Amino acid sequence: MLSGMYECTLDNRFRLAIPSKVREPFIEAGAAMSLWFDDSVVLAPRLDWPRIVEQTFGEMNVMNDDQRQLSRLLHAYTFDQDVLDKQGRVVVPEKLRRLADVDTKVTVVGAGDYLEIWNPQRLESNFEALRREGVSTLGNRIVERAA
Repeated sequence: MLSGMYECTLDNRFRLAIPSKVREPFIEAGAAMSLWFDDSVVLAPRLDWPRIVEQTFGEMNVMNDDQRQLSRLLHAYTFDQDVLDKQGRVVVPEKLRRLADVDTKVTVVGAGDYLEIWNPQRLESNFEALRREGVSTLGNRIVERAA
């Protein structure tokens, strides 16, 4: 389970050192990185990426316009890195940095099977909105939708 929140800095080559507490799944598999929800970047163990996409979105049918567009976007913005360097770093590609508005300071958030890379101000704004709404209100809304 990848969890926790980590304040990180990209180096001058835009490499992110994956926090040591959540690095293990990436060591042998490498990493897949793509544009994700709420203008964040997803970082997943490379071999788990296809399963995460299918688990999140289901099997995407090329004949469905929305599914085709989403599949195209996810695959176009997916960057694979077969191995991490000795310091456990991965490069955050320029396209993803620009789309997610991340610079040198980032916040890495564990999300179960994957990590999210965030612009720290955007993440704090997101969490602030959640706190204003109330976690229990959001939880109740999710439960109602599932029923």
